[in-house]
Amino acid sequence: METLAPLWKSHERSYGKNRYVYPVLSRRAGGISVGINLNPDKGCNFDCVYCQVDRTPSGMEGADPVHRTVEVGRLLDELAALLESVHKGDFFRTGPFDALPAELRCIADIAFSGDGEPTMVPEFSAILNAVATTRNTTPGLSHVPIRIITNGTGLFKSRIRRLLRETLFLNQPLPPDGKSSSGGKTDEIWFKIDAADPGSFSRIDRSALTFDRYRNAVSEALRDLPVTLQTMVMDIRAPESPFRPEGAWAEAMRDWVTTLLREGSDIREWHLYTVARKPPTPEIVAISAERLRHLADFFRESVSCPIAVFP
Repeated sequence: METLAPLWKSHERSYGKNRYVYPVLSRRAGGISVGINLNPDKGCNFDCVYCQVDRTPSGMEGADPVHRTVEVGRLLDELAALLESVHKGDFFRTGPFDALPAELRCIADIAFSGDGEPTMVPEFSAILNAVATTRNTTPGLSHVPIRIITNGTGLFKSRIRRLLRETLFLNQPLPPDGKSSSGGKTDEIWFKIDAADPGSFSRIDRSALTFDRYRNAVSEALRDLPVTLQTMVMDIRAPESPFRPEGAWAEAMRDWVTTLLREGSDIREWHLYTVARKPPTPEIVAISAERLRHLADFFRESVSCPIAVFP
């Protein structure tokens, strides 16, 4: 798998002349993730310290200065074309995806991710419905999960939570499709929690939300929807104030996730991962696989949900 390292680390949101739809090789999904980018303007209500989206003046060249209405028809055309290319095998005849072994030459998911927070886009509801309909009615695709990769803030709205419950297969397996079975898979919400105390939240996520408001809204959302937690774990090698996850950060995370579960949150799994792609500053550094596993073991002493690590 070492030969695939450049693909694991490259999550470019560009593919041909597409504006919204792009493929990446996802280590967590286990194959080709078909990305839906609703934020070509790179708009996000968090400014995470590790985010690889370049929002510097040079990085914003070519990006929309403000949100432009998402063209649903164009998005669906791009999605259909990419899916057909994968189905026919043409997709795997050109670089860099021609290097993939047979077991990774599959569509692992359709993921709402991209260059910002998808659930905050005004057109999110209409687009999710359209993409789910395409998935459900396209031969050979109905067993492929849709994943919402989110910082969770859009889910603070009850109407968005209702939309997700009514549109996705969150609590029942996806239906089999001809020769393909879902293997019991469901659609998923990958909900980011990177910090469990005010100082870490301010330093890592850099949101305008107060931590108390954020914490209360997260608790409400997670009692209403099943989620997979996702947590970025890293070192910050700032000379004046270095940060390591061991110690206070880990203890706060352990305590909050334990409390969330005790109070009825439906957390299906917890993903711990570290920096895989180029961060915005050299101060952001990946931690070793050994340290990540040790943190997982520390959490498992108190946390009852399954924990997976992705070095």
